[in-house]
Amino acid sequence: MSETVELRLYSQLQVDIIDRDRSGRVIPFQAVSHEQAGEYLGKIMNAFRELQPQKDARNAFTAPEQDWSEICEKIVSLTRAVEVVNGTLYGVYTCRSSGTLTPDEVEDLKWHCCDQWENGWGEGYAHCPREGVSLGLYIHFWQDSGAPLLSREQLRQKERQRPAVMEGQCQPPVAEITPDTFWTLLAQARTACEGSQRAAVYWLTERLAAMGPEQALNFHSIIHGYMELADKYGLWNAATLIHEDGCYIDGFEDFRAWLIFQGKETYLSALKDPDSLADVPACVEEDCRFADLPYAGSMAYVRLTDRVAFDDIAPAGHQRVVAELRKDIVYGAEIEYPHEWSEVAAYLPRLTAQHLTPEELRACVCRGHLWNHSDPEIQRLRAAMPKKKRTRSRKKKEGDAR
Repeated sequence: MSETVELRLYSQLQVDIIDRDRSGRVIPFQAVSHEQAGEYLGKIMNAFRELQPQKDARNAFTAPEQDWSEICEKIVSLTRAVEVVNGTLYGVYTCRSSGTLTPDEVEDLKWHCCDQWENGWGEGYAHCPREGVSLGLYIHFWQDSGAPLLSREQLRQKERQRPAVMEGQCQPPVAEITPDTFWTLLAQARTACEGSQRAAVYWLTERLAAMGPEQALNFHSIIHGYMELADKYGLWNAATLIHEDGCYIDGFEDFRAWLIFQGKETYLSALKDPDSLADVPACVEEDCRFADLPYAGSMAYVRLTDRVAFDDIAPAGHQRVVAELRKDIVYGAEIEYPHEWSEVAAYLPRLTAQHLTPEELRACVCRGHLWNHSDPEIQRLRAAMPKKKRTRSRKKKEGDAR
């Protein structure tokens, strides 16, 4: 009989704190101060213990459209729990199997866990407030940022890489939003909220509201300026490869916001060479979308003034901001051009190899155009693309053929 092997999969737990004193106010747990976090941890753990324990889950793997028979034979039990690791809450699936799961079986297991957390029993908990505490709690096992499932060793590695300093100790708080402090504020949000997108939007909105309407408006203009400056077809090609399931207009907007959140160096490098994104681990590990980030400034502004930020930014003033931001950007060759599937591998060789097998790339080429060639803008840019020089041997071969 095979030895029983235990595998734990971790995903950072999402907890929303409902402030009953301020109607409609929802605070992501990752955005509360470190002093408050310690107070809430015990209450959250007690709330979770009230939930029904998970039963043996082998039967959950049987589906008529997929062959789960091999993994079903190995799975002994699959249980869920919550753990606190260095002050951070994690949802945990513990799988016990007869023998070690193969890499493909682990991927199938992760898919099942993600599906359950997002669309199965985890979705139910996302709508169940926990009573008996000073503030209401909503417990989510799955994050909207597409946080990856981590093995125990990957979690330990992540914890070792965490900044040793706590919130506010590494840099002084930002008091005025300029093109330089904009990036500083984003870096502080990433550190304070440990990468949680929902928490980061809340954190940024609160900080901008505290600075006043002028600074909230500055943030809004700067982030939308950077979004506009990244609106390039070559970068869109990169986003299409990274997303794999396609990248339409809204998806590309969310991708550009995500790129900005990665920091100034990553942003500028991607505009100089979109293929440099192959060196960014998050492009493989994350969903690479951040739909709400561009609205942090406007949410703070409307709270302070009851007015819409878009209505209060003068077009001429915004264009001056964009012109100032443009000074730091060096665009790469051909970033303006919409490359077709047959050209992507030459333009973005590393990203293509990272996200598509040769067979998948051939299938994409066979499916037809990536871009709408009836669009006048696409026609104009395609016509302006530099013609690729053919090699001498290629010319000779064609001459021989004639």
